[in-house]
Amino acid sequence: MRVSITAITLALGVSVASAQKAPPAPKAERALLQLEDDWTRGLIRRDAALFRRLIAPRWVYTDERGTFNREQVIAEYTTGNDTVTSASNEGMKVNVYRDAAVVTGILVTTGRGSSGPFQHRYRYTDTWARLAGRWQCVASQDFDIPR
Repeated sequence: MRVSITAITLALGVSVASAQKAPPAPKAERALLQLEDDWTRGLIRRDAALFRRLIAPRWVYTDERGTFNREQVIAEYTTGNDTVTSASNEGMKVNVYRDAAVVTGILVTTGRGSSGPFQHRYRYTDTWARLAGRWQCVASQDFDIPR
């Protein structure tokens, strides 16, 4: 049985015009993009209070070193020898599913550590959930992109 493109388009609620021109980002998408950018500013400022607002209490983080909890990563971000002097996001994409969302992108950081200057590019996936009326990150995974 053949189903026409028009029938599929109507069933999905997508118009031909919207397929040609992307609509402005919905409110949730804009909010999540802002939260990801807030995260970069938190890295530069070593802002533990910001990370406690952004990151859910049972957040889990994984990278090539292993799995870590919220307090371990906040301590890593806000203490120690590494100082982030610049941080930005590239190519972020947001997929919202009602009260959950997945954000992917690349985090670029530069700074100075105990072994000298550094620059990193991390490909990441952050999973967000709307908890108690606000977005909080509930899981993150990233890896340092080899040069």
